[in-house]
Amino acid sequence: MDIFKKLFAKKDPAPTAIEAACRIIDRFATATSSSIDREDLARYPARQFKVMAFHYGAIEYLSHQLGLDETQTLGVFVVFMRTYFSMPITETGSISERLQGFRDKPDERRFFEAGLDVFRRWDEQNDQQAPLELGELLKKY
Repeated sequence: MDIFKKLFAKKDPAPTAIEAACRIIDRFATATSSSIDREDLARYPARQFKVMAFHYGAIEYLSHQLGLDETQTLGVFVVFMRTYFSMPITETGSISERLQGFRDKPDERRFFEAGLDVFRRWDEQNDQQAPLELGELLKKY
């Protein structure tokens, strides 16, 4: 009887691309978190924006790899923001302004581009030290 249960048991559906992206970004964010001082980050909104830009760069790179569209990419970023910055759902409307800042403000743009590069190396080259560069960037800029 057990063999029939194993053969015909319901299998969990495969995760969607968005769920997969959220899991991967969660692992990446965990890897970067060991290089930053969370208390220091909480005191300085400008640093928070840099960290957000860094991770959005990673999210954008991953979204491109997974074939996610702009709305899906935004959804992954909202999940990241709610998870790591405890952003209430009522504030998610300002995310589009925040994303524009990642492209328009030179400091945030630097972190956005670094996030793209660091994530690529972490993902494609299995460079486990790459995420630690976030901490170094925060000390430098």
